Amino acid sequence: MKCIENYEGFSKISYNNYSLESKNMKTKKIKRPVCYLVGLLAFGLMLYSCLQDETDLDSQETTGKVIKGKNRELSIDVARSWYEAHQTPVVTTRSVVTHFELMTKLHWKKGYENRKGKFEVVEVPLLTRGGAVLMDRETMEKYKDTERGKIRNISRMVIIKNLETGEIINFVMHIVGTYDYLMKAKHFEDNSYLYRAPDLSGSVYFYEPEGGLVNGWQYKDGKIVATISQGTEEGLEMQANADTRSESSECHYESVFVEYDECTPFIYEDPEYGIGFGIECRTRTKYETKLVCNNIYYDKDGNAHTWFPPEVDGGGGVGGGYQPVAPKAKAIFRNSNMTDNSWKTIENLLNKMTKTKIGEALYHKLQEALKGKTLIIQFISDNMNSNFDPGLGGIKMRMDITSSALLHEMVHALQSYTEQETWNATQLNREFEAHLIQQIYINSLEASERTWWYEKSKNDSRWNATRLLVRYIDEFGNLRPGVTEEDLQKILNPKCIEDFRNVGYNNVDYPWLNSRKGSDNFKNLQNLYK
Repeated sequence: MKCIENYEGFSKISYNNYSLESKNMKTKKIKRPVCYLVGLLAFGLMLYSCLQDETDLDSQETTGKVIKGKNRELSIDVARSWYEAHQTPVVTTRSVVTHFELMTKLHWKKGYENRKGKFEVVEVPLLTRGGAVLMDRETMEKYKDTERGKIRNISRMVIIKNLETGEIINFVMHIVGTYDYLMKAKHFEDNSYLYRAPDLSGSVYFYEPEGGLVNGWQYKDGKIVATISQGTEEGLEMQANADTRSESSECHYESVFVEYDECTPFIYEDPEYGIGFGIECRTRTKYETKLVCNNIYYDKDGNAHTWFPPEVDGGGGVGGGYQPVAPKAKAIFRNSNMTDNSWKTIENLLNKMTKTKIGEALYHKLQEALKGKTLIIQFISDNMNSNFDPGLGGIKMRMDITSSALLHEMVHALQSYTEQETWNATQLNREFEAHLIQQIYINSLEASERTWWYEKSKNDSRWNATRLLVRYIDEFGNLRPGVTEEDLQKILNPKCIEDFRNVGYNNVDYPWLNSRKGSDNFKNLQNLYK
């Protein structure tokens, strides 16, 4: 009986286990498809969400909307790496009138990303020294101490990338509201480089990161009503001395005030506690003078345009953006004393140059070699020759310089970065290359300019030698079909050397490095397109 009981007990237990296992298997068979279905549904929802986000982004891009926090290339980290490689941590913008310097520092933790169309932007708030606040004259005169919390402005470093060209630039932006706008604006800080509130009344100023005002725009109820440029103290005084100013006057001067705290530390001695330290702060004001021109009109579609001065937007639309004077020129050159007209002269030469394949390649190769730095550029009298001066670290150019002559000196500037070890021994070698690149550039210009140049230089032996070189070397610095290194070397030495010596390229000032043979003399030309 005991065995049977054990047997029966075993059997009973086994049966019960079998029954339980069978039920579990059935349950698992039911649950497994359900899990698969739920998982597939979840994956589908995730995929739909991602595709929907992507669709929304594409839709926003095509409709020209601002996309916040969705940069694909210019993230805050990328922008910071680029900035720290090209700029100093402390940024100083300057007033040309009062010489007041507004010192600021980037607050990267509060930076944010946004984008619109082909532009991606990172904006980083600027911490101002002394808690400086910018305001217009009306705000300065009207605001009360109880309203101090509403008196604020936007000061940011703007770093912007053109997704089509890959170019990255940066500048300082200040947005200053009018008194009435500041009193009612609940979301003033929403204004940005890509977005202006529909009720914005005030001014937007753009400054060079380490310089003065570049341009600006005045707004009223969200619409641009005037352009802003740098004013002068003389202009402000003339306006103040005038009896009246016509309401229809195109331009007038306005002042922007900078209110800040100037603090002075001091030491004192207390009878009970001994020597102590304190700080005394006083509120100071400085100002900047702006020239405001009422030169905006709106077309039938509501698009803003400017008609004075015409070079502001070249007859196109006004977008309220950063419009630097001579951006190409200032990307590779510097001169703090140069006027806007002089900068525009250089810009026009560079614009003409970069319309050609070789001119554009040289410009970008030089910019690449500079690694964010710039060359000094100076105008000299017309009785002197334009030249690249390695001691100056820049180019001296005549006022009547041509684009081809400027290109020639830019070649020498590039050579100064690639020929450092052999600089003093290769003067004539480098002249051959600079002349050849200049001639290739001239050959790409209009027929009338090519003819003019030939007539001007046809009796100059060095240019005849250069034109001979073009028959042996193509625009990429390579030997033309059927030409050997020996063929090239034979015309270089002695033919071309003698032709250059005959017009003043003597042995002392222009030594020839004889160990450099053939096409090795044109390495910079060969590397322009790499």
